Amino acid sequence: MDDSTAPAGLEELARLVRRASQELDRAIAACLGDMSVANWHVLGAVADGVGRPMSHLAEATLLTGASLTRLIDAMISDNLVHRKVDDTDRRRVLVFPTRRGLLAYQVMNRALAERGLDALAADHGRMARSLAAMVDILHAEPATT
Repeated sequence: MDDSTAPAGLEELARLVRRASQELDRAIAACLGDMSVANWHVLGAVADGVGRPMSHLAEATLLTGASLTRLIDAMISDNLVHRKVDDTDRRRVLVFPTRRGLLAYQVMNRALAERGLDALAADHGRMARSLAAMVDILHAEPATT
């Protein structure tokens, strides 16, 4: 790609990545029914039973601040997660799954598998590794010329 087509190629790449993200979220949401994709991300982050701080959940959901707090509050109201003050750092609050949350997460994952969406990750993560590499490149320091 020469210098004259590079901006057009970059625009197309940005559109394709965004469209792929939107389509993936749409397909996942269609499988989850009443649950949101963000609920699925939170439950996935806490499914191992180890409490996670809000900063970790912000990374998992791509939500921050008030939006993340509202999501967690709603999930607490639905008895999917609960909060607990961190025993090692009393300033931090950790989010844990409830039994109902773990069962809901299992149901969500079964629905995704029945729809075949889990097959997107079945190629040993090749697509995920490629996207992670792209994110790493974009986060890297720009080269100086």
